[in-house]
Amino acid sequence: MSRLQPTSRRCIRRLNTRQRKKLCVAEFQELAFELALEFKAPVEDAAYEQFIHAFIDFTEARGLALSAFGGRLPISKTDGLVTAQRGSTSEEDRSALVAWLQARAEIAAVTPGPLRDGWYGWTF
Repeated sequence: MSRLQPTSRRCIRRLNTRQRKKLCVAEFQELAFELALEFKAPVEDAAYEQFIHAFIDFTEARGLALSAFGGRLPISKTDGLVTAQRGSTSEEDRSALVAWLQARAEIAAVTPGPLRDGWYGWTF
């Protein structure tokens, strides 16, 4: 189900604090970003499981959450969405995650997307 965002400042201004919080707009907006990974060589079951557990541990230590990042094994490319467990992701989170992934031996390329509204404007 898609959420419809209040489109104008006038519409948002008419909302009270509780409504803005419930709709995740204005000061309650939550940012997220997409991330695409490419492996140097197709990764099999055990190696992918080891990588994904390390990836999850790193992101959880920063207060982030992952969604998607899977595929059919052997996997050569994957992508997903990175969000904050509470609140918004930041540019520092994005930079730290990209640096950590680029330091991994099995990763050939990391392509981060821009910080975007985590609730509205996504098309799949």
